[in-house]
Amino acid sequence: MDAADAPAAPAVARPPGRPGSGDSDQDMGTPAGPDDARATARPRQPLTFSTLDLPPGQQFDAWQATSAGTMEVMPLADPAAGFPAERALWALGPLALMTMRAPAARLVRTAAAARRTLLDHWMINVALRGERRICNDVTSSTIPAGVASIGSMNDVMESDRTDIDWLCLFLPRDLAPEIATALSASRGSPLDTSMGRILASFLVQLAAEVPSLGEAEQARVVESARAIVAASIAPSAEAMAAAHAQIDLVQLSRVKVIIRQHLRSAILTAERLSRLAGVSRSQLYRLFEHQGGVAHYIQSERLRAACRALAAPGGERDISAIAEDVGFFDPSAFSRSFRREFGLAPREFRAAALAGQAVVLRRDPMKPATTDLADFLARL
Repeated sequence: MDAADAPAAPAVARPPGRPGSGDSDQDMGTPAGPDDARATARPRQPLTFSTLDLPPGQQFDAWQATSAGTMEVMPLADPAAGFPAERALWALGPLALMTMRAPAARLVRTAAAARRTLLDHWMINVALRGERRICNDVTSSTIPAGVASIGSMNDVMESDRTDIDWLCLFLPRDLAPEIATALSASRGSPLDTSMGRILASFLVQLAAEVPSLGEAEQARVVESARAIVAASIAPSAEAMAAAHAQIDLVQLSRVKVIIRQHLRSAILTAERLSRLAGVSRSQLYRLFEHQGGVAHYIQSERLRAACRALAAPGGERDISAIAEDVGFFDPSAFSRSFRREFGLAPREFRAAALAGQAVVLRRDPMKPATTDLADFLARL
């Protein structure tokens, strides 16, 4: 586990304090027990801490003071040169999500420290940037950016990390007692599997959405998180069935990101996409069944990207160059596809858009009309 300077308050959120204030972990609140944590239901106002406004020579001591209740933090560079770090904690009912950015450091938790805190939350970790090297009683491993891992706040451990952007979801042990054995066995090991990648993507999406979550959505977030963690760590038939809908949504979102990243590729076929996404072709086809199919979705994304480029201010780029940038290497084929999708030629669209005229794009005739809102949104 890499507790990554976790403060001693994974389940309590209060309005942000003054950045760089050097609040002690008593000021930040001791960790609530399961019942107290569930009574806390105020996300959107994260508990924040930052050293950025402090003089460089004071930054590390302030950061260490907020982490002393959980582990010892040792900088890998001269602390007098500064330790610019910041974190935010969001309470989500019985869960808490932490986002953190911090310099390279060594983290140590002794058996005595683990006994003092009495904290035993599970930690679901993923680094957006940076690498972690972890040594505990289960394993010694290196976990790269983008790969999820499991930890526990009562682990005796040592960890070295590079400069890092990091996400951690704290789960009370009583939230998923049926997978406690599997969680314990997974501590410190990289979850570099298809289900592990889905879990990492879920954390990234949760971090992006948490500021706008409504109170009523918390229960659904908690159940989704519990189901996806269970399916990723102990993928029994029951766990997979419970997480099926959430897994599909996360997987579909992840594949769509990969498509956007590779639009220019002339060989972005279903076969290559399945390899890039780490899913089977049958899974891929099922995910895009309500999007008109994989090939149709890729083509639609390419044409939408072309629309955005054609409408960009300036309008000096050659249309064929724009077409190549989105994966059309035959100008005639691009023009035909664009007209078939939108009802007018690329040049006509550009002229209207740059003139400030409202352009009503015709719907794809292959997509039948629908009065169902969910189906309509899925086709956008």
